[in-house]
Amino acid sequence: MPPRRNRDDRVKQDIPDITSASQLLCYAAAGQLELLYRKRGITQGTVARAAGLGQSAATPGPALTTALRNGHLSARQLNGLDEIIGALDPGVDGTGGLSSLALRLSAEQRRDMKGSSLTARIPPSWTMKTVTDVPDDEVGVLIQASALLSEFMTVHKLDMPSAITDIRERYRNEMDLLVQRLILISVAPPTSRTYDAQILLGMLASYAFDLTRDRLEAQLRDSPMSFRVWRAITKLVMLSKDGEQAEGLRSWVAGLLRDAGELRDRSLHAGYSSDLELAVAVPAGWSPSGQDWVAQALWARARRQDATIRERGTAAMGLWERAITADGPARPGTERDLRDLITEFRDAQARPDAAAGLRWIAATLEHAMDTGQAVCNTWPEVEDPWFGHVQQAADHLDDQDVPAHLLTGTKNLFRHMILQNAGVYRRQAIETVVTSGMNQAVARALGYLLRNEENEAWLRIRAQAALGFMQVHDYQAERDLTDACVQAHRRLEPHATPDDAYPARSQVTELHASLFAVGDCFGVPGAGARAADAREKLRHVLTDLATMEGDRANRLRRPARAAAYLLTVTAQPAAGGKEDLSQELLDKLSQHKDTVTASLSQWALSFRFAPDGSIRPFLASAGGSA
Repeated sequence: MPPRRNRDDRVKQDIPDITSASQLLCYAAAGQLELLYRKRGITQGTVARAAGLGQSAATPGPALTTALRNGHLSARQLNGLDEIIGALDPGVDGTGGLSSLALRLSAEQRRDMKGSSLTARIPPSWTMKTVTDVPDDEVGVLIQASALLSEFMTVHKLDMPSAITDIRERYRNEMDLLVQRLILISVAPPTSRTYDAQILLGMLASYAFDLTRDRLEAQLRDSPMSFRVWRAITKLVMLSKDGEQAEGLRSWVAGLLRDAGELRDRSLHAGYSSDLELAVAVPAGWSPSGQDWVAQALWARARRQDATIRERGTAAMGLWERAITADGPARPGTERDLRDLITEFRDAQARPDAAAGLRWIAATLEHAMDTGQAVCNTWPEVEDPWFGHVQQAADHLDDQDVPAHLLTGTKNLFRHMILQNAGVYRRQAIETVVTSGMNQAVARALGYLLRNEENEAWLRIRAQAALGFMQVHDYQAERDLTDACVQAHRRLEPHATPDDAYPARSQVTELHASLFAVGDCFGVPGAGARAADAREKLRHVLTDLATMEGDRANRLRRPARAAAYLLTVTAQPAAGGKEDLSQELLDKLSQHKDTVTASLSQWALSFRFAPDGSIRPFLASAGGSA
């Protein structure tokens, strides 16, 4: 048992405002501090002293408590906590650091990030050697990117554009390979390193846009794995919106968003909505009233009948958030059009298989507009049974050993994961919980919801996606995800649908989402044995998708894409001279009529399986495209 502690330093973190990066960071920090106390008996005051917080020897603990109570941790405090907590608890490598989370949550300019712990503390004389070497693994690539970024940031202080140009020219060849490798890390299943690679891509591109643009665009236009690269571009926009490259960046982003619908259809994860998150992040001045290309992209997705509930909700809420934040002459017209969209969403005939999901978008959008909120922090009451199931799942957290000062905040973040229709903030809720270390408790609540919600596919999809991102690699998470996947597949078996009827779109989307969630959860380093178990439980599902033909194969082409992804990321070393199941089924999927499925499978087969039977990392494909 850990020693008794002074309970006065345990500040409640309730998260009343999901848009507040400060509140999310304080919650995550409080979670990490609590876990460190439980594991090692190290108090908050001890951590604060070691991190060098406060103005004197007597003030570190109170300074940290005050910062947590006031809801504001400075960049210096975040870096100090990262250093100490990371040294004392190596397990935070799985959840990610506080500074990394801050960079994902914030819209700060790069000049405000000079204290970021993502920049390596490497002597200047070492930088050239670090950057010119070709590292063997992900950590080496991230260190290399960090060292180069540190040099850019140091020279930036001189306010001499020519000095930055000199660095770009000095490392032009090295940067091309480095960007390729960062992209390969960033498109892998989600871990703290995946997120850091996306941030580093965006930050490096803010200094060397011309050297990175073509690689990023090729990834978006030519690769089925493009859906995760949108986030690097979003961070680039946040960093460079007022910089010297702003005009070129604006034109480039406008072209990408004009083509977003077409790019979506060629994506491995068509309903991911990261392109819409980019649209919401674009500065209002880049897309003014009268020629608002951002609004055009968001309206196109909000009205698109075959878009997912996730996409339509993100687009609609993004339109309202931009309108209320800018409060310009276009706001009345946007509000009028959105109320017409609300009426359309409430028409059950528009999507009978997901009518409740569309009604929920309508209810939250109307609630935000009527209360003058940019984003929902409170929820309209609905009488649908699914809403009660969500509340019951949130209450399930009462039984999960969540610290009392974090319980309300954890419940609020859980509700945002499921109920929030603004995709940006749903994702931020997920990443905050993972960083806090409260992810196992939330994973149990998500599993509870999956087991108890039988009617609403759109809701199960949200729970599955969130559980896939929780980075909990235990038996219960495996069971919850694989059971959901098997059930989704069962609903689409030939005998479950009349011969002359197409499967419901939401059912197809759910099978895709459930397969993806398994890959996201177990396709990461360190989850190999659990990944093999999960894949074996899904063998019949994966085999069916890899071998089906004709019209059924066409109808289920998107689940086939997810199957190719799952097989790629969970590939196992060959045993007993027999090729791995992933290699066997990817070989079949490489001949699939769907070009996205085939191209991903061919890419995986080109590098993933070494002649000696071992599995190569994504980095082994550098020089090709992911």
